[in-house]
Amino acid sequence: MPAKQSSGDHFLDTAEVVTGGRRGRPNYPLEFKRRLAVEACEPGVSVAKLALRYGLNTNMVFKWRRQYRAGQFDTPGD
Repeated sequence: MPAKQSSGDHFLDTAEVVTGGRRGRPNYPLEFKRRLAVEACEPGVSVAKLALRYGLNTNMVFKWRRQYRAGQFDTPGD
């Protein structure tokens, strides 16, 4: 059962993480990626420590941060 991950004073729900593809890689919800990317952009935040806190690969969080900065996580309603 996926847990709720703590992010400062709020929790990120990983219940929507589904296994996808033939290799069984997780497919994280866009909002989860966006929240981690925003947190990774904060001054003084260690991306490596952030990734470790959520049990993620550091390179994935760096990728999400790059995508966020490039506007790829924006939704049409934003």
